[in-house]
Amino acid sequence: MNKKYNRRKIIYFMYIIYDDFYLKHQNAPDHPENADRLTAIKEALNNWKFKDKIAIKKPRPATDRQVEMVHDKNYIQKIKNLSRMGGLSYLDSDTAVTKYTYDCALLAAGGCFVGLDLIFSKGTKFDKFFAAIRPPGHHAFKGAGSGFCIFNNIALTARYAQGNFGVERIAILDFDAHHGNGTQEIFYDDNSIFYISFHQYPHYPGSGYYDEIGRGKGEGFNLNFPFMPYTRDPDYLTAMIDIIIPIMERFDPGLILVSAGYDSHFSDSLSSLGLVEESYYKIMYIISYLSYKHCQGRTGILLEGGYEYNSTAKSVLETIRGCFNKGDFPDINNSIDLENKLEIDESFKIQKVKNMEILNSIREIFKV
Repeated sequence: MNKKYNRRKIIYFMYIIYDDFYLKHQNAPDHPENADRLTAIKEALNNWKFKDKIAIKKPRPATDRQVEMVHDKNYIQKIKNLSRMGGLSYLDSDTAVTKYTYDCALLAAGGCFVGLDLIFSKGTKFDKFFAAIRPPGHHAFKGAGSGFCIFNNIALTARYAQGNFGVERIAILDFDAHHGNGTQEIFYDDNSIFYISFHQYPHYPGSGYYDEIGRGKGEGFNLNFPFMPYTRDPDYLTAMIDIIIPIMERFDPGLILVSAGYDSHFSDSLSSLGLVEESYYKIMYIISYLSYKHCQGRTGILLEGGYEYNSTAKSVLETIRGCFNKGDFPDINNSIDLENKLEIDESFKIQKVKNMEILNSIREIFKV
């Protein structure tokens, strides 16, 4: 009797969007972006002590018409044609299209749409989703794929939220080690999307310096943190608390989306940043606090990079765990309270922040 009761009383805190079909997208042999990334995440979730706090949901494919919210029709047709041909075709030196690429890319974007449908549905008890999807998306432009990316999943998710749920302002936070050049370019003249990227600089793809702040009506709605190699927690947390929180107070987003890339982990061979698993917990704790303050907790987290399978899987768990602290937030009234929760003090910032000159320049530009 008690077992049945306990089973009914399980409370899920987050949706996970996943399907084994994502494993079918292939790159060249020995390519770092491969199916083993998701296999490791799936196994970690299945063995996690908090697995009773997540609900796995199946994606549905996006339609070509939906993908046209962001991408050129000719480019979509090109991906479809290359996939239907089979074999191995290249969009650039490291971005391949194979038999299942087109269908996987549609399912990746559509999975994010399912996540939004779930967290915006009336009466839902869950306000966040993590989309364990591939291929990734933030290097995809309107008319071209690059950097392992086919369709820009997070850009499509933002447009879907605007078109289907009337969300007026959306913040996108990207902590992949590589600058999301595709996402930046898509929204560079758009003041309804505030794009924020933490990344190693200089590094692939070469863009993302702090003076790239948008153009036209989008000026002031694009923020880059170009961090030097071996940057660790203090810079990320200082940037989020001292810069992003006050900026979000002004912007007041109705939804927060996250490009979650785990190549910023110190063990990942595709970058030289210095984060550890717990770093992602702290970053997500602050993002969850922002979503609590501004958008009723609604947050969508989309997998981007991360190529050391074990650390990526563990970091995904820490990201999700960072969403399980809603009970803390009514007691947080200011940045000092938040710093106390995360055990940050002034000496932590002064002694350990590596990119202080960059952070001070950004403070001046954005007037925070």
